[in-house]
Amino acid sequence: MRKVKPMNISPETLDILRNFSTINSGLTVKVGNELKTVSAMKNIFAKAVVPDIFDKEHSIYDLSEYLGAVSLFDTPNFEFNAEKVTVSEGDNSVQYYYADPQMVISPQKEINMPDPEISFDLDEGVLDSLLKASAVLSLPDMVLSSDGTTVVLTVKDKKNSTSNIFSKTVAQGNGSTYEMYLRMENIKLIPGDYTVFVSSKGIAQFTNRKQSVEYFIALEPDSNYNES
Repeated sequence: MRKVKPMNISPETLDILRNFSTINSGLTVKVGNELKTVSAMKNIFAKAVVPDIFDKEHSIYDLSEYLGAVSLFDTPNFEFNAEKVTVSEGDNSVQYYYADPQMVISPQKEINMPDPEISFDLDEGVLDSLLKASAVLSLPDMVLSSDGTTVVLTVKDKKNSTSNIFSKTVAQGNGSTYEMYLRMENIKLIPGDYTVFVSSKGIAQFTNRKQSVEYFIALEPDSNYNES
């Protein structure tokens, strides 16, 4: 019987796993160093290339619970066996059994991003202020809009004509006018600086500028784009 070689999982990979647990409660880890997840509604897709290489495919049904078990240790070792992972440090260990892959919602294909009409940089401070404003003022919608001259990100309640509003100018316009809507509940990005690409065909891509992680988030159906 082949001896399973213990491995460490870096803090960077654990941060990605924690973030992915907010998108989908489960995860199937494939062999290699690329992690992918998709939300139950299929409106958020995320993938990341991580520093660690996994040599055993395995599925975790409750990723938050699993990460909670991992947090019991300071610098744990991981042994990925046929049916379970053993997380250990010194004399302490946890045995965590894998889930049936059919019990976990996983991406079945890659996202093909259409050619975007809009692109801009979204710095971490701006993203953080938008998220905080949404939480503090209970604003469920993010609107990317342009009058042709400037591009503005706004958090608001689009169903309320007297909604509180928080806005940030993020770029110069390209002459086109548009209102692209995203649900704030779908903005589940790991903190960082992003380049954002938006297609009028109904999808936005958020690419982290420092880590190899990107998110594809569906736009709301009432989004509109008018060519210049």
